[in-house]
Amino acid sequence: MPDSFHVLELAVFTVKPEQVAHMPALRSELRQTLRDFPGLIDYRPYSPISADRTFVDLAVWDTLEHAKNVASAFNQGDPRFARYMNAIESLSFMSHLRPDQS
Repeated sequence: MPDSFHVLELAVFTVKPEQVAHMPALRSELRQTLRDFPGLIDYRPYSPISADRTFVDLAVWDTLEHAKNVASAFNQGDPRFARYMNAIESLSFMSHLRPDQS
């Protein structure tokens, strides 16, 4: 993966207390859904080490356009994301980032 040709999508969110135990299965479903969209290079979910309910998802896309298409589908309530969306209590941060060219 050439560093100059990818976009990082970073989402930091809090999960509802009753959904924490379901996150491994929900993330497996999310991984499959993301693969349905063109341009996915990698998806890495991160879970809290403590009892905190803050989770992080990192996705790497080949272009900003592909990353935005998925984000738009999610934000518009695409039913493929419904179970995952239902688990989220609040979104703290979501952005698309590119590597520095220094």
